[in-house]
Amino acid sequence: MKRAIKFWCRRWIFLSVAMAVVCAGATAQQPAPVPASADKPTSGATEEQKTGTGIVPQGVKLSPQMPAPGAPNPFAFPEPATRTLPNGLRVFVVTDHRDAAIAARLVILGAGATQDPPGMPGVSQMTATLLTQGTEKRSARDIAEAIDFVGGSLSALTGKDALTVTLDVVKKDLNLGFDLMSDVVLHPAFRPEELDRQRQQLLSGLTLQYSDPEYLASAVFGRVAYGSSAYGWPSEGTPETVKKLQPEELEKFRSAHFAPNQSLLAIAGDITPEEAFAVAEKFFGPWPKLDAAAVVPQSASPTTGQHIWLIDKPDAVQTQIRAGKLGIRRGDADYIPVQVANRIFGGGYNSRLNTEVRIKKGLTYGAFSSFTPHRYAGLFTVGTFTRTEATVEATKLVVDLISRMSSGEVTQKEMDFARDYLAGVYPIESETAEEVADRVLTAAAYDLPADYNRTYPNRIRGVSPAQVEAVAKRYFTTKDLDIVLTGNVSAFRDALKKEFPGAEYVEIPFDKVDVLAADLRKPKEPSAAATPESFVQGKEILLAAAKAAGGDAFASVASIGLTESGKLFGAQNEVVVSVKWTISYPNRSRGDVNYGGQNIVQGCDGRVAWIQAPNGIKDVSRVIGEFERGISLFGGGWGIYKQVLDGKIAGHASGEEEIDGKKTLGVAIQTSFGAIRLYFDPATHLLAAARFQSAGPQGASDNEQRWSDYRAVDGRQFAFSSIIYRDGAKFAETTIQDVQINPTVGDALFAKPDAPPTK
Repeated sequence: MKRAIKFWCRRWIFLSVAMAVVCAGATAQQPAPVPASADKPTSGATEEQKTGTGIVPQGVKLSPQMPAPGAPNPFAFPEPATRTLPNGLRVFVVTDHRDAAIAARLVILGAGATQDPPGMPGVSQMTATLLTQGTEKRSARDIAEAIDFVGGSLSALTGKDALTVTLDVVKKDLNLGFDLMSDVVLHPAFRPEELDRQRQQLLSGLTLQYSDPEYLASAVFGRVAYGSSAYGWPSEGTPETVKKLQPEELEKFRSAHFAPNQSLLAIAGDITPEEAFAVAEKFFGPWPKLDAAAVVPQSASPTTGQHIWLIDKPDAVQTQIRAGKLGIRRGDADYIPVQVANRIFGGGYNSRLNTEVRIKKGLTYGAFSSFTPHRYAGLFTVGTFTRTEATVEATKLVVDLISRMSSGEVTQKEMDFARDYLAGVYPIESETAEEVADRVLTAAAYDLPADYNRTYPNRIRGVSPAQVEAVAKRYFTTKDLDIVLTGNVSAFRDALKKEFPGAEYVEIPFDKVDVLAADLRKPKEPSAAATPESFVQGKEILLAAAKAAGGDAFASVASIGLTESGKLFGAQNEVVVSVKWTISYPNRSRGDVNYGGQNIVQGCDGRVAWIQAPNGIKDVSRVIGEFERGISLFGGGWGIYKQVLDGKIAGHASGEEEIDGKKTLGVAIQTSFGAIRLYFDPATHLLAAARFQSAGPQGASDNEQRWSDYRAVDGRQFAFSSIIYRDGAKFAETTIQDVQINPTVGDALFAKPDAPPTK
């Protein structure tokens, strides 16, 4: 029932996002683990151990040192068989008969996030997401049920440099798996309803991410370090760009960037090369070659000097810290020595960085560093977080540690541990068919030597202290550095500037950050001021609309009653709703709602707004503006017209705009329930659409409501059809069954019910 109430409350007058239910949660702290007691020996313990004397037996010598590593085990990375199909698709096959699993990975080079249209990140990611959500002959459900039935998996995702489609099946289902895999790549449908579902899910996640200081700190750091390069754009897009995505744009991206001659296919597992090449030819051979070359992303410009970006969140009690600069490309000759150097500096729990910042100083629960390499660029990042009052100390310590690493001085113990770890974990992470396929494709995608995977452990073990010193001096200098701090800036700003007096500072309020803007700031809201001419034009448009809808006939309308039915669209489902509405102008309403079989009542008496459900009555007067807006817009703006004719609302013309493929005339008005833009059909003068924001627990939502199917009701034009889009996705679609003018209403109908007595 609570879920039903929440969903219903997301509608415009039907309230916005769970206003009826306020959920509060607390994370319980887990108790610290109890240390094992010396008085509880394990089975097989000696009598002396059982008595707990603590006396070391004669001849036994204890050492606090970690045991030395054993001799490395032989490592033989399988050699892939390769073939290029006539259409240019390069196929790699690794045979492994240890189990019946087969992993296939298709990497489409040049279809990654860096190929997104300028200023529109998220196109590649949404294209990948929708590949498995329907093809020309299969629905999303068909695809999911087919692959689930055989216990396999099929998915697609986007990286910076490429889009990857993954398939995992057992051998007996290989043909089914490849039929599905080729179908989603070659014949995706990009259905609007599936785009709306995925958009809604993504926007929900992005809303949370952009309210998270940790996410925003990393997003801002990547953006400032890469500068204007597309490598700095968020691959998943931003709420603004995601709202704009259309099926045609995704198909255009696929047509321009999906090419077999720019793709790699790896097949690993229980399959012979001949079988693999045959299945690749059968399912991907018809894929037509594309001659267009992938566009090389704009080069990133290295940072010059120290730049500190302060993202101010006054209510924060911790500060997220990011520091670093451009790193290396994946194919750079320094890649392997850099891996060893980074493992020493910050690539593990016992690294220098974590040891100093966490273990010794207690300033954080964790600190890390990483080199993230891509095809044409890469990033060096140091990240941690700390309490607000320790921000300056932690930031200075991080920078000092980077500077110390730039000397290149490392101990033999550090060298041995880093090399042994990296070389030792590589075979462990190269055991499954999926891991082998991924490693084969990595070597091919970044033009690495043919023996790269087979020789990697030896290459790591062969890194010398001199090589580590050289790359440390090259990549760990702090003279040129970007630093991003997200937190309560006023608490540490002055002290920070004393510690870093030579740095350049930029300060941006947390809610004003725009990672796509050149200066990382959201543009200023357009001024509400308008010219005298635009107010005259706005008045003319509003009066023409009121006249077309009924004119003087509105003066006699005191109330209306109507029944409405339709659907609300969620991320995963559709819910049927029907409502009996009673509206008393100017500001009273009642809705008796049947939501998926559940009965809910909501009302507003002009002063108090409320919702009644089987589990109780909730006062929602804090969002009474949502009710007022709905009352004004019923029927295509009847409440607005009454106020226009009474001289209570005026607005200024905001220009022509195309909505749903048709030209409209815009008028911006300011009301008691906030700013709203109205769009009128220049032919009929009737209201075609309205745009406004509604408040919710996760922030403001952008809404567009459209009206159509106008019919005469006692000499007045009433819109019988309405569609609402929220944050770019269809949210509600309703139709009117009947309308009654001036039904008898009483005050009790709109009054908040008394709470039932407690039993």
